[in-house]
Amino acid sequence: YALTSEQILTSLEASKLGLTQDEAAVRLQRYGPNALPKKTPPGVLQVFVNQFKSPLIYVLVAAAFVSLVINEYSDAIFISAVLLLNAVIGSVQEYSAQRSADALQKMMMTQARVLREGEAYQINSEEIVPGDLVLLESGERVPADMRILESHNLEIDESLLSGESIAVVKRADVVLDQNTVLGDRVNMAFAGSLVNRGRAQCVVVATALATELGTIAASVTGDTSAKAPLQERMERFTQRVAMFVGGSVVVMATILFIRGMPISEIFLSSVALAVSVIPEGLPVALTVALAIGMRRMAKRDVIVRRLIAVEALGSCTYIASDKTGTLTANQLTVRRLAFPGLDEWRVTGDSDQPIGSVLTEQGAPDSDQHKLLDQACQCAVLANEGYIGHQNGEWAHNGDAVDVALLIMAHKAGYKRPEETSHFPEIDSMPFESERLYSASLNQADGKSRAFVKGAFEKLLDMCSTALQPDGVTPLDKSAIETQARQLASEGYRVIALACGDVQVGEQEDFNHEHLVDLTLIGLVGLIDPLRPESRPAVAKCRAAGIKVSMVTGDHPITAYAIGRELDLLEDESQIVTGPQLKAAANEAEIDLMTKDAAVFARVEPTQKLDIVQSLQRNGHYVAVSGDGANDAPALRAAQVGVAMGKDGTDVARETAEIIVTDDNFDSIVDGVEEG
Repeated sequence: YALTSEQILTSLEASKLGLTQDEAAVRLQRYGPNALPKKTPPGVLQVFVNQFKSPLIYVLVAAAFVSLVINEYSDAIFISAVLLLNAVIGSVQEYSAQRSADALQKMMMTQARVLREGEAYQINSEEIVPGDLVLLESGERVPADMRILESHNLEIDESLLSGESIAVVKRADVVLDQNTVLGDRVNMAFAGSLVNRGRAQCVVVATALATELGTIAASVTGDTSAKAPLQERMERFTQRVAMFVGGSVVVMATILFIRGMPISEIFLSSVALAVSVIPEGLPVALTVALAIGMRRMAKRDVIVRRLIAVEALGSCTYIASDKTGTLTANQLTVRRLAFPGLDEWRVTGDSDQPIGSVLTEQGAPDSDQHKLLDQACQCAVLANEGYIGHQNGEWAHNGDAVDVALLIMAHKAGYKRPEETSHFPEIDSMPFESERLYSASLNQADGKSRAFVKGAFEKLLDMCSTALQPDGVTPLDKSAIETQARQLASEGYRVIALACGDVQVGEQEDFNHEHLVDLTLIGLVGLIDPLRPESRPAVAKCRAAGIKVSMVTGDHPITAYAIGRELDLLEDESQIVTGPQLKAAANEAEIDLMTKDAAVFARVEPTQKLDIVQSLQRNGHYVAVSGDGANDAPALRAAQVGVAMGKDGTDVARETAEIIVTDDNFDSIVDGVEEG
């Protein structure tokens, strides 16, 4: 991303005609297939054997063996039965094999179109090698990490890696700074991400484990670094029991020896004491208690995949939560309308269905204000390529996230696209393209041709000369509008503008950018991925229970700060730590100092989430991590307990976590803490 296209092609010894078939075969031998290593899930026998991996179990196995040696068959049988029962209960509950690498593998397994010697071939993504030229189109999954050479209207959904809910507009013609974070590398396409729209020609720079997704795979397939709190306590307890038993045996043996008892009888008495003191019923009692807790948690929409995690969630002192899809709805929503020179209006209600209202500071808009709302909603639905409708008793929608959000906003105010297009028939349109950052519709209105435009605020401002007011149209005050836009952006909103105007398009002309002059600016729209309604009360409950909550996200610090304030997580910007700050830290001690008082972590890369969790553990916390994306997997793996979202979460997050919340509700995590 820090090199030009020519430098990339030169360093990879590639050309714009693609590799030759012979060179591709050589590179496939050198770099290996573009696939992540598969990890064979444990079988029933391995799961069963794993139930015996505990210091207390080791002591009980030894006690059973000694009981057998000294012919205390009843003790040997009883202890063996307890161990067997404990292992059977644990195996039945835990037989849900860890398949993190398999889940990641599914993301990588795709077909791809590559250029070889100037000809386009459809090949398995496993056969892709560094230097290959890949052709991307809308709807395709990116098969490897690639530098974009040419692009047209390209948008890629990278929420899998970055956690950002908004698709990233990609550009081929930029060279970035070497310190650019993952979420801002707009000239790169990453393995596992999804092409929302557009097309591109890219050159492969990394495959398999060398990709960003591969880095996550390497983290996930390793052993978990943190022991559950109950495991730590049981190990300490076992050590104390062993020391107590050893001390007691030595004292008794010494007394019996002084009294002249034969050595053989002293040995038998010592063994009998040791076996009687060891709490052989404890493991099965713990297992049964945890199994009951597991069943009770399932009734509260919390599925536990490992028994030990039942208690671990109850012991956590810190919850590091992903933002997108966990604390927020992962659905871009209009929450603010700002008309030139007027106070902001609020848009209330749901984010995924048209239930809610559009309100001014005083409440419902009056008749003059309603004229502004009419124009805004007409523009929002006419310059729109999305769809929303009622199907089988439920609301369904498709299209670009911004388009859908505008349709839902307009629907809340009573404006629907089919009705508006019947009143204002469409003559022509310009679909949204990343190169121009706006879309426009040309419609018949009052016997004239009227353009309705929506898009980037900076682009539309140059097209407008007037602004809409309740009593008519006035000259545009650009500085005042820019102030309003900055205010919305500082509150974490994504800002777009709406404009309209009568235009003259000749019969032989195509509707184009040159027609969009002297338009009237209608207003600004503030979009955001809103909080889930239960998130704020759930965070408050955690705080009341003595559990600290922080938000970890790949979003911009401004957006993260706005969400953090809404959640009551932080008081000022000093409590935000960013990914670049973590990267700049000289050592672990500096990172630990940053995480100690932080409440929000923004612009964080996947591997940095792991660093944050490990730092919190060094600071003395038992950490629970919640998340739904592949970017959360390393942190889910390293935490004392990983909590994945079951409904909208990725396969890798679910397969990595010990606990799955089936309703994607942060409040269910709090219920799980209570049960734990």
